[in-house]
Amino acid sequence: MDDTANRRSFLIGSAAALGASALKAAEGNPIRAAYIGVGNRGGALLQQTLRQENISVAAICDTNADKRDKAMSAAAKFSPRSITEWRKLIDLQDVDAVFIATPCDLHAEIAAAALLANKYVYCEKPLGIYPQEVDKVLKASRRSKAFLQIGQQMRYYPWLVGSIPHIHQGVIGKVLMIKAQRHSTPRGKDALPEWYFDVKRSGDRIVENGVHNLDVCNWIVNSRPVAAFGYGAVYLNDPKPPGTEYMDAYSVMYQYENNVNLTHSEAQLHPRGLKELASGSWYVIFGEKGAVAIKPRSALFYEMQAAGEPRELLTVPQQDVRENAIGEFFSAIREKRKPFADITVAATAVLTAMMGREAIYKKKMVTWKELGVAV
Repeated sequence: MDDTANRRSFLIGSAAALGASALKAAEGNPIRAAYIGVGNRGGALLQQTLRQENISVAAICDTNADKRDKAMSAAAKFSPRSITEWRKLIDLQDVDAVFIATPCDLHAEIAAAALLANKYVYCEKPLGIYPQEVDKVLKASRRSKAFLQIGQQMRYYPWLVGSIPHIHQGVIGKVLMIKAQRHSTPRGKDALPEWYFDVKRSGDRIVENGVHNLDVCNWIVNSRPVAAFGYGAVYLNDPKPPGTEYMDAYSVMYQYENNVNLTHSEAQLHPRGLKELASGSWYVIFGEKGAVAIKPRSALFYEMQAAGEPRELLTVPQQDVRENAIGEFFSAIREKRKPFADITVAATAVLTAMMGREAIYKKKMVTWKELGVAV
């Protein structure tokens, strides 16, 4: 399967019903984008947008004057409006698409409002930090004439888009078990904004960060978990009660609807020189016929009884580590189709992460049903 076919095989072809504003965008006029939150991540989304064709920047919104002015300068050729109140941006009639890159506790409220205003939404992950927030956005999405794409940009990495179809096509037979991790060396608190460490704003590490890797696992398994159990803590600082500070590390075990078992760990405890266990993000998928080890630029197939070298499943172009989630967002608008990382992906991923978080906090098994959200 070539790269284009591989990518398209994951894109959901059903079209979103179009409002008047969306219809103009889909008919070849520039898509008019607006940005809520233009800090590090929002500023990066703006820069990616400026590299796209046939778009314009209609408005910039941020409560931080310096960040807002920097973004206004970057998009100066479009003469965007400068706004400090996000609700005023949602009300603008000359906006087709809204990018949301605020602290996590604001994602759901803004995304739901934008969808109900029939504006396309690119929302940074996670979709929300509590189940009721996810439910609110899901309900808004069902009423909207537009769609939401979540910032689970791993869905658009060539090395994953090239790897995962081999699993779905049966290279290892039935999938039985996954080992996954996201490990890194400790960094100081200055490396992240202060709000990250307030779990009432970030949702804690597993929801704010681990949601990326858990989404990849959901994609690999092609299902959703039914139960989770795990443990995590603030290890490197004075221990604090669960739910008050961003965890340094955690491990969670999930059982899926199709009986696949997933063990996932995330930790900022990984010594830089440790070689026996590789740092970074990787996934090892075990099946009836062998295993596939996936990491950036590589997907190695190990046949169960073979003693020789593993087989690389990726072609050279598929080993690319760049993604084009923003380009795909605008393409989905123009082509009148849902994005691959759509509202269902968004909700399933974050509910998976929330289930793990609650299992860690409560120190007991938590089920999908307990979350009380219909996806």
